[in-house]
Amino acid sequence: MTTEINGKIIKALSGFYYVLVNDKIIKCRARGNFRNENITPLVGDIVKISIENDLGYVIEIEERKNELLRPKVANIDYNVIVTSFKSPVFSSKLLDKLIVLNEYSEVETIIVFTKLDILNSNELNECNKIMNYYKQLGYNVFSNSNCDIQNFKNIVGNKFISISGQSGSGKSSFINKLSDNKLEIETARISKALGRGKHTTRHIEFHKIGNFYIADTPGFSSLDISFIEKDELKYLFKEFKDSRCKFQTCNHINEPNCEVKNNIIETDYINTRYENYKILFKEKEEQKRRY
Repeated sequence: MTTEINGKIIKALSGFYYVLVNDKIIKCRARGNFRNENITPLVGDIVKISIENDLGYVIEIEERKNELLRPKVANIDYNVIVTSFKSPVFSSKLLDKLIVLNEYSEVETIIVFTKLDILNSNELNECNKIMNYYKQLGYNVFSNSNCDIQNFKNIVGNKFISISGQSGSGKSSFINKLSDNKLEIETARISKALGRGKHTTRHIEFHKIGNFYIADTPGFSSLDISFIEKDELKYLFKEFKDSRCKFQTCNHINEPNCEVKNNIIETDYINTRYENYKILFKEKEEQKRRY
């Protein structure tokens, strides 16, 4: 007897897909026609499965509302970017690249700053300025303090969220704190020689914490966004979206009468964001020339 039901993939490992149906998890294989059509089911996919003699098979994938490429996950409500201000050292460029990736994928961003407890007073003041700037842009920004942990849980209630960030930034520690260490996710040690963490997460899986699901994902020290066109970048920085430059095609680089450039204040964090934008734009130009 064959039964067909709908569910959500919450884990993919070694060719198997673990599908959440109500409160039950069913281990499934994907039908061969997915391989023939070069389709790979993703964690987060809403799927139809058939159950034949206690074996599950993914037979259909619903259209995705979004698809994040780093981490590779679908149908998420938020992608949480975890970034440390120290050990490993804070990279504004990497943070902005992750935000660009979220904006491109039409995924809501939450930013969590970790390791504030090891900062001196000057570092903490600088970190707070950066956090406040992203808040002013409209992003949800938290630290890993106990107070912020509760506020974070209030926002992500009944949601499916993913978590990403640089290796060693504290992703797994943050998830352990959210779950009161009930998940016991392995945490990374920081390599003193390289200044970055060792990878501890090998696959993507949604873990249930209270009334929400969170996916921990492999860390990284660099990020590729080569698939985004350079002319798309300006739409992925919130500060630039409503600019009234003289030319509609203005990329805010060398064009005359550029409102974005005219509004840049060197002492403000927007200058850092703008410098990151110019670096990414230049990388795109060089990438295009190579091909």
